[in-house]
Amino acid sequence: MAYEKHWLPGFNFNAEEWSTTEQTYETLAICHSLELARAPFAVAVEEKPDGRVMIRNRTRVVQRHPEGDW
Repeated sequence: MAYEKHWLPGFNFNAEEWSTTEQTYETLAICHSLELARAPFAVAVEEKPDGRVMIRNRTRVVQRHPEGDW
């Protein structure tokens, strides 16, 4: 089974910080569970309240900050 570059078997959730000017991102954490991914997400939002942060399960967006389309 092939996996994308940032996906590991059994690690289904990525916390990511996205650039505000480009469509690039930095992976903050690769986690087994959604509960584990929420911690780096919360820290990133606290440190950069104007930043764009999301939790994804493969291509599905689970949570994003700020809410709405970007």
